[in-house]
Amino acid sequence: MIQPKLYNLSNGIPVIIDSLETSESLCAGVYIKTGSRNETRPRDFGVSHLLEHMAFKGTATRGANDITVPIENVGGNINAYTGYSMTSYHATVPKAHRELVLDILSDIVQNPSFPAAEFEREKMVVAQELRAYEDMPDAVLENRACAAIFRGGMQHDIGGTEATVMAMTRDNVADFFRARYGAADSVLVLSGGGISDHGRVLAELEKYFGAWGGCGECKYDASSYVTALSHTRRSELSHTYFKIVWPSRPAILRNELADQNMFLTVLGSGFGSRLFQEIREKRGLVYGIGAGGMFFEDVGIAAIEAQTEKTKMDQTVRAVAELVRAIKNGDAPLTAEELSRAKEMTKGGMLLGLETPTRRADYFAARSIHYGGIDNMAENVAAIENVTLDQANAAARELFSVKPSVITLGVEHELPLAGWQELF
Repeated sequence: MIQPKLYNLSNGIPVIIDSLETSESLCAGVYIKTGSRNETRPRDFGVSHLLEHMAFKGTATRGANDITVPIENVGGNINAYTGYSMTSYHATVPKAHRELVLDILSDIVQNPSFPAAEFEREKMVVAQELRAYEDMPDAVLENRACAAIFRGGMQHDIGGTEATVMAMTRDNVADFFRARYGAADSVLVLSGGGISDHGRVLAELEKYFGAWGGCGECKYDASSYVTALSHTRRSELSHTYFKIVWPSRPAILRNELADQNMFLTVLGSGFGSRLFQEIREKRGLVYGIGAGGMFFEDVGIAAIEAQTEKTKMDQTVRAVAELVRAIKNGDAPLTAEELSRAKEMTKGGMLLGLETPTRRADYFAARSIHYGGIDNMAENVAAIENVTLDQANAAARELFSVKPSVITLGVEHELPLAGWQELF
């Protein structure tokens, strides 16, 4: 496995150089340790996402077309995204155009001008984006679940609401930018070809980012979990969507949730998982079903998620609860064969997910933002291999030891959520 190298510029900003000698492409990214969890006042909900949009609208020396078109003209692409704890600005180009990318990325994260002519128009674009997500049941269910089960920074939608976005001013966005964007809480990542001369690459990065101030502050509104029952009625839907959610241990150190992740893989990852085999293959109650988790340093959750016809909803929840109880009570513990499959599946998925420069840059940046430093890939694989069957089964019993939250979305006016909760 290729192991990236970690450096620091003169202003302290971490730099991850991930040299892939055979790659013709290069992904460069600036990852800011700020996202929706850093929006501590309700009036700021959505400001991180709006700032991400506005960064592409112009700088002190560039207009919007001067940011995107030069990248496109060499066959590349430039984009960004906002998450709960991180905002990413990244571009992928042929490796010969490294300095072009560094010049543009450094400009948009250090010198955005938030042009007045673009600001009101872009707020309307973001409002359309928020409305578009309301047309996606999975996205709606996710947002309703976060609103119900979290308190603190995880509770509100990453994009905010139409009301908060439309009420924002350029000063709001500029103030947030000045408070949150700085070298002190950012990571630079380069992954791909043409970067084997680390000394030269670091000199270029120093040229473009070395004067960036360290004013960023990554404080956030800490989150907590509360058990909740929530149903959202959507009369146009043909299916009922549901999430069964349990509180998890948070993820404070790298790989400390390996035992739980192995269990969740057995439970709900892929065609061979218990949930898929029992609920889909044997009973034909759903088209797809799975389990997974979301983990931060202050809070974490694990969830089972699926959708089914409303006439089959009660039968489906009861079948899922029966499967969960058998694991929790020790009647159907994980087997050595299942654990072995989960380990190979997890290792394979991790390695296959690191096949492209863009995916690699995102992976190493996110892990650096969350845990600091850089991942040792051999240690990550060893953490998976070292999970024992007893540890995986203990993690399952621990997770299922409390009543879950039940979050649903469907055509029904109401559902027997409390009764379903008691089944688990």
